[in-house]
Amino acid sequence: MKCGRIKCRGAAVLAGMLLLALPAAAVQDDTGAPSAKKEERLEDRLVPIPTWQKDVENNGCRLHTAPTPYAPDGLASLTEIPFWQLIQNEAGPYSVRDILDPPEKFMASLAPLDPEMRTLVLLHTLQNALGAEGLHTYFYLKAGRNAPAVRDALAAAGLAGPHRLFVEAMSLFGSSYPVDDEQRGAFFGYAAEPQELNAFDHRLLALAKEFGTRHTWTGTIVDYVNRSPALWKRIEAARMRLSDMHRFEHLTGALLIPFDFWKPYAEIEQRLTTFTREQRTLLLLAAFNYEFENGGVHQFFYNGEGAIAPDVQQALLEIGLDRQAALVQRGIDMFAGTYLRDTEQRREAHFHNHDGWTRWDQQLSGLTDEFYALDGGPQVLRIGGDMQIQGGPGLRYAMLAFAKHHNMLPC
Repeated sequence: MKCGRIKCRGAAVLAGMLLLALPAAAVQDDTGAPSAKKEERLEDRLVPIPTWQKDVENNGCRLHTAPTPYAPDGLASLTEIPFWQLIQNEAGPYSVRDILDPPEKFMASLAPLDPEMRTLVLLHTLQNALGAEGLHTYFYLKAGRNAPAVRDALAAAGLAGPHRLFVEAMSLFGSSYPVDDEQRGAFFGYAAEPQELNAFDHRLLALAKEFGTRHTWTGTIVDYVNRSPALWKRIEAARMRLSDMHRFEHLTGALLIPFDFWKPYAEIEQRLTTFTREQRTLLLLAAFNYEFENGGVHQFFYNGEGAIAPDVQQALLEIGLDRQAALVQRGIDMFAGTYLRDTEQRREAHFHNHDGWTRWDQQLSGLTDEFYALDGGPQVLRIGGDMQIQGGPGLRYAMLAFAKHHNMLPC
């Protein structure tokens, strides 16, 4: 995608929609001659997705008895689910519809909520859409069509300063705020050629700077909930309903936060020594699985995480995934000579020393399909209107079982 002067503004990607083309087997008719290629179904293009689990009645976690101030470093906690994550867990199922449904339908979905919860959801939609340029990004995105409701939510939350700035930003669009995306987009310099910031952009960017970033608004929303006793109790109660998989996802994310796999391996190795053995094992597997689910075995070895390939192989053996460990070892063995931990050296020696996609690349990538083929490959499960994938590599279930066995799941 070519963005020009426009920054490619991301929207949240729903977990579970990743797709990967599997190699199609030749189809033959009764004469043995190849027949027309069968039309590929969605079910034939699969990547195992994060296993969804519904909330539980009581996971055994103890609830806090009083609010605590927002602590940004709490996002990296290995033992506790940050309160902000609980807010996202409760508000997210509503706020995600902000950009998926037309305004009338979205607001109708919030009607059954009590006023405080409805205000929280609208503040959450605002925080979600504060991209690299804050309010400037917000009004450019689809989320901007619900700005009138967000404006009222800011007032209901008692956020006088932000409310004033938000109203001023809306007034830049004229006396009648355009909820239509195209009408609103026409105000931005991106709508013209050449794509350059105009006077409107600069005024809106100035307000955006004063309004704050997505990061600062995380703390603002937590403070709002902390000031609302009934709402705080509702959100805190979600701590004891989180599924094991939800808690596991936080744990692996927190383990990976401090890691930069593009650094020299000596630094990576030293950083790994600061974790317990169990944490280190789970971290290595999480790093591999993140790359694997995103782009397969080839991507894992090509990117910085490839530096830890021998460590991943040992970690797989440690948790009893011998077949998966053997597949990683086969990948390591494809790199002739001493395996290069340095990513740039590994790339130059094996990935950049030829033109295009070679048979070697194909064989390395083919290990991905062998992971998927384990235990008969993934199966499609349909739950309501959603599609879930079960089976295949078996990494998530094994890591979750390992974390539970060692009492590592945070509360």
